[in-house]
Amino acid sequence: MKRFNLILLVFIYFLLSSCLSTVATVSYFDRNKYEEPTKEQQQEVKKAIVPILEKEYKQPFKLLSFDYKHKVDFDGRDLKTTEYGKYYFKVQAVDNPIIIMNFDISDFATKESIKPLIDSFKKNQLNGLYCGIGLVDHYLNTKRTLNDKLTPEEIKANNYCDSIGQKSKYDNAWTR
Repeated sequence: MKRFNLILLVFIYFLLSSCLSTVATVSYFDRNKYEEPTKEQQQEVKKAIVPILEKEYKQPFKLLSFDYKHKVDFDGRDLKTTEYGKYYFKVQAVDNPIIIMNFDISDFATKESIKPLIDSFKKNQLNGLYCGIGLVDHYLNTKRTLNDKLTPEEIKANNYCDSIGQKSKYDNAWTR
């Protein structure tokens, strides 16, 4: 019995010592890898987004709100952290005020440049904002159905989305 207890004790010791060595090396204790962007860089991102939208959708937009929040996500299993920032935007189409786009951009880029962040936004998010977020949110918020008569603004937005080949992005939102 003493031999069994000794083996069990040694086994538990090795388990706990491996856990402690993991805790000592996890990124929680080395959190300076992420550097939060400066206020100037945050303002650069803020100023860059509206012209990008105007160029893509060929119409004027106005920025209703902007915010940057720093986030730290903890993984409770092994104390690893993920640190990043998020830029939150609320942008409205000037020519068609029913189009309000609420979106965020995660900042996993380095502090040195906002270019990777902007390039990622253009590649991954830009295409679907107007029809996929702005128009869809409008239809969902107003609880439109197939039998409802569309307003002139909705017809204008639908026609625009159809003209740029994005009917599928909004079609299911109001025909459900």
